[in-house]
Amino acid sequence: MLPQVTLLVVVLVIAGTWWWLSRVRVTAQPPVAMMVQRIAFPGGIRVSDVEGAVTALDKPDEIVIPFEHAVLVIDYPLSTPASIPISAALPLGFTRGALVKVICEEYGHVYDAEEGTAATKTIPLDERGERRARNRTDGAYGIWGHDLDDLVLTAARWARQANGMVQIELHVEARP
Repeated sequence: MLPQVTLLVVVLVIAGTWWWLSRVRVTAQPPVAMMVQRIAFPGGIRVSDVEGAVTALDKPDEIVIPFEHAVLVIDYPLSTPASIPISAALPLGFTRGALVKVICEEYGHVYDAEEGTAATKTIPLDERGERRARNRTDGAYGIWGHDLDDLVLTAARWARQANGMVQIELHVEARP
């Protein structure tokens, strides 16, 4: 008799739980914006040298952005900023080395796209005379003032927005 009562109680608990869950609305919490996080690159990293940049890093395998997808914003020295969706190779997020590699590659793609879409082409360095600065071009991004070889990445800032999107902004300096 006792096993039958126990079975009946278990069945009633399962049925009651199922009924309650079917009536109660269960929703996930909306994404919460996170504070801005800064990733420093002491001494800076030449954006034009992908392999050299990655090998010079301390802790290249450390996860620095714990999200798989993000939007990389490249705005210097561009008249029109580029927002580029990027994905980490690991589901755990971006390692320091992978992030630097993606940043360097995407900077190269932006400069290549500029050359491909510009009617006013870049004046070669040996033809610039005393003025070493890169001329402004009129391509997709309107790059001005500096060649890719001049750019040094000193930091990256990332934040998770209220809509769940992770945005990465860069601090880039020009050093001849």
